[in-house]
Formats: sequence, C-alpha cells, structure tokens
Amino acid sequence: MSRCMQIDIRLIPFYEKPFIELFPGTAGMLHQVGRPELAERDVSLYDLIDDVADIHEDPNVVENIRSRLGVHVERLVSLKAQAREHLLARRLNELDQVLYLIEDAFEDLEEVLA
Repeated sequence: MSRCMQIDIRLIPFYEKPFIELFPGTAGMLHQVGRPELAERDVSLYDLIDDVADIHEDPNVVENIRSRLGVHVERLVSLKAQAREHLLARRLNELDQVLYLIEDAFEDLEEVLA
C-alpha cells in the first residue's frame, strides 16, 4: 500500500427524493422506536440494515413492530453479508446486483410497515 494514498471504495446514500418520502412506513417506524435521526439524515439502505436488525432484537421495542420486521430482517442481513463480500472483493457488478436486491427488500418491508 502506498504511504501517501489509499484506495477508497464505499457505498454512499443517493436518493432522488428524501428518504422519508420514499420509505414513509420505515421512517415512521424509526420515529416510533426513537431513532428519527436515521430517517432524517438519509442514511444508506446498506448501513440501515444493522439498525433495523438492532431494532428487531431490542426487547424494549413493541412486539407489533418486532414481528412485522421478522423475516425481512433475516433477508436484509443475508443480503448485506453478500454485498459486503462483493465490496471487499471489489466485485462491483455483483455488488450492484445485490444492492438492487436490498432496495427490493426494503420495498417489501415498506409494504408491511405502511
């Protein structure tokens, strides 16, 4: 590795509309569980997966929310693991495909939370 330079490949959020408009059910859930900053700062869906998983595991979150997150969390965590593997291996085409699957999974979750 160079002494003066680094390679930086990272995922950054990109929304054509604010997150709250694109995912109102998810944003509402984040507000309801006391994590409004996640919806308001337009965090990437990739990064949001860990927070959604934490919310699902939090015993202080009402069961209604935890149960609606249910199988969606498992799918999201699995997709994030795949995306991370592709990211670390610099397989950008494969990463791009998994990112589309993550978006689809959040749209499925949105239907349950809306």
